[in-house]
Amino acid sequence: MGNLLYNTIRFFVKYVYLKLVFYKVEKTGWEKIPKDVPILFAVTHPLMYIDALVLGCSYHKPLYFITKSTVFKGKFNKWLFQKLNMIPVVRKQDVPKGQPFSNKDMFKHCIDTLTKGGDILIFSEGTSIWERKLRGLKSGTARIALETEVANQFQSNVHIVPVALNYTHIGSVFPSVSIEIGNPIQVRDYKEDYEKNSGKTAQEITKKIEEEILKSYFTLPNLEAEAPLVQAVTMYTETTPFKRKQSLRDYFHYLNKGLDFLEKLSEKQLNTIKAKIENYDGLLKKNKIKDESFWNTGKSFKSVFSLIFRSMITLLILPFHWVNWILNKIPYKLSKSIALKTSDEMEVWGANLIALCGIIFPIFYFTYLMIAYFLTGGFVWYTFLVVLIFPFFTYASYFFNSYIHFLLSDWRVFLLSKRNKTAYQSIKKERKEIIEAIDLIINQHGKEA
Repeated sequence: MGNLLYNTIRFFVKYVYLKLVFYKVEKTGWEKIPKDVPILFAVTHPLMYIDALVLGCSYHKPLYFITKSTVFKGKFNKWLFQKLNMIPVVRKQDVPKGQPFSNKDMFKHCIDTLTKGGDILIFSEGTSIWERKLRGLKSGTARIALETEVANQFQSNVHIVPVALNYTHIGSVFPSVSIEIGNPIQVRDYKEDYEKNSGKTAQEITKKIEEEILKSYFTLPNLEAEAPLVQAVTMYTETTPFKRKQSLRDYFHYLNKGLDFLEKLSEKQLNTIKAKIENYDGLLKKNKIKDESFWNTGKSFKSVFSLIFRSMITLLILPFHWVNWILNKIPYKLSKSIALKTSDEMEVWGANLIALCGIIFPIFYFTYLMIAYFLTGGFVWYTFLVVLIFPFFTYASYFFNSYIHFLLSDWRVFLLSKRNKTAYQSIKKERKEIIEAIDLIINQHGKEA
């Protein structure tokens, strides 16, 4: 029953839910994951239970999940979470001050699971907070792996696999996530160190996990700095996460490189670039145009024939788009409204938003299906067609809406270049100076973009 329940939920989440609520789930470095050995996945934890869903349903084998013990309260919850391969851990912050607590049962359960060849997911940070940084890792991950090896005379061959989960902004429609695998850590290599000093060895392994995660984790000291950083990097690299062929790994790599450059700037240099970007952004907003219109791949505004052709196609599709946009905007707005009421903490309402979209959208789809059923007088082939095409139209509606904004931006740039060349050249000059300033910094530090 346990395997049936777990596998049923896992199948639905993997092949329906994740594809419905995420634009892209990208897996990088999965060839590094060892085969036929027990694995302890040490995973970052920015987005509550969504993190477990993303990795648990992307991995090819069933996983066991170390979960805070507070969710096991009540007979039903205890039964359900045990059936879903969850192992309770007692956290210090969940125990009343002054009261003793023990995790002997958790360690025993983990050792038994790994000894039998099972794979476990643990959030090594301990808590979930939406922030672009890696919080101090707990030594529990290393201790579980080491104690498993000790219990089996260092013959279990347990591997710790560091995992970085990088999400695009979770408040947006259709976020994406990159699952990046670090170099595995073979625990039995630390046998001699453990025999000399077990505590120090656990700390060494914990530090190694942290180093591997930081190689691919997008970290940012101040969340408020994310928007201008994204804008600057997007301008310079002409890279966004909203392209099927665009690698999310490359996108976050560019953001990390951009952050590296910012940290090397003097205060004067930083303020100069910041002022230029703010001025450029102001010019874009004033003229209601987008930076993408100036990309090397976005030169269509220079051709009036291209603009007219794109506009004709858009006008043909527009009536269908409006209907589709309204039908999909209602469930999204409802999902976000409910999610925002659940908590002020972004990691909570962001996770709930993703979860609610996976619930409320199908409810609305079913409602639309019933309406189509009654309007057509029965379940005919085009009623069934509604079921198949609605998820596709959800994506099409969102990206076509973006396309309309880009088309309007291209038209405005074209008209500006003809009617007000001074303003047009001013915007181009401002953009060119930003790119040149970034180039200068890169050349000064001998780095590549």
